[in-house]
Amino acid sequence: EAEGAAAAPSDPLVTEGLRSTCVDVGSLRKKLLALSERLGYHGASIVVIDGSARSEHSNAFCTGFGRFRRICLFDTLLPLMDEDEIVAVLGHEIGHDRLYHVHTGLVFSIAYSFVMFYALGQFLTSEAISSAFFVSEPKVYLGVVLFSILWSVVEFVVQIPLTVRSRSNEFAADRYAVDADPSYCALLGSALTKLMKKSKSNLTPHPLFVFLKYSHPPLDARLADMRAHHTAKYGAGT
Repeated sequence: EAEGAAAAPSDPLVTEGLRSTCVDVGSLRKKLLALSERLGYHGASIVVIDGSARSEHSNAFCTGFGRFRRICLFDTLLPLMDEDEIVAVLGHEIGHDRLYHVHTGLVFSIAYSFVMFYALGQFLTSEAISSAFFVSEPKVYLGVVLFSILWSVVEFVVQIPLTVRSRSNEFAADRYAVDADPSYCALLGSALTKLMKKSKSNLTPHPLFVFLKYSHPPLDARLADMRAHHTAKYGAGT
């Protein structure tokens, strides 16, 4: 392959507005592809996203299915971590795919959207709902206002089990990375610490706020869970 960077065509699997580049990142590229093949994430290509054009936020994720799989790295991530830490982060992200977190999330999103639009349709057309609010016939403006008020309550309640599930998925993906290689416990912990430090995240959030709002567990909980899983799987001396 040619060395250096080559401009990639517009990729529908990467968020619109972010410029992506297919690059040969040398030894890091080889490590990433070797890990993806070892973990069964076959056929993936590596894409570096120009995330710094929008913010200093650093991220890595896997997207797509089959031959359309992508390993996406924000350009802000590359100077933040060393190669082995980035590979450990990829182990976590592949865990989301191999544990079907992405698939189940997609199915739920489709089902949730169907229910939401069905409910919106009822509010726009139901004579029973309009008469309950002393309006003789359904009105679009009334249906939209009532739906937005009611659905905000429904969404708040539904989001609670979703955030619980999301935090559980993060723990599971962390353990998957530790299962892939025992060294990933320390490497992933170091990578997460660097991310939290750069983003200036609250390291001691209130447990109730975590329960209601956090899609990712607090850093100390993740580190403790990874260490416990590492000890249980490999023993205390490794």
